[in-house]
Amino acid sequence: MTNYDYLIIGGGMTAAAAVDGIREVDPTGGIGMISAEPDAPYNRPPLSKALWKGKPLESIWRKTEAKRVGMHLGRVVRQIDPSEKRVVDDTGDVFTYEKLLLATGGRPRRLPFGDDQIIYFRTLSDYRRLRALTETGRCFAVIGGGFIGSEIAAALAMNEKEVVMIFPEQNIG
Repeated sequence: MTNYDYLIIGGGMTAAAAVDGIREVDPTGGIGMISAEPDAPYNRPPLSKALWKGKPLESIWRKTEAKRVGMHLGRVVRQIDPSEKRVVDDTGDVFTYEKLLLATGGRPRRLPFGDDQIIYFRTLSDYRRLRALTETGRCFAVIGGGFIGSEIAAALAMNEKEVVMIFPEQNIG
């Protein structure tokens, strides 16, 4: 069993910002972070633009681990018991806490087809997968004409890929 003063469930930008805030008021308290992602917290906006323009991957990291955070990456919380101030993850590890923050973010809606052929672009893993596909692929379809879809389509086009966008609106955006 691992005990923390502060336990954060989630490993995105909000969780990293929470670590920064905690450190401002409590420079020594024990902080733990449980995240389903295999990577430490990073800035997400560069995944759809800056990295495609040549910015180095090292530029995205939030450097949360340097703030003395116990990182439990690639884990999913299976049980939260607030009365016991206890959390159990998918490996069976037990964590106790004084204060708990749920900073899990959201998930995109999945289409009823396509399975492994669709990248629901949200994570560093998604960026890495799409980047690898651009090494051999020439034509790409982007479903969605919102902010991220538009940026991904532009990034692919900048990298000399043929792109078709599919979206229900009359215009992008």
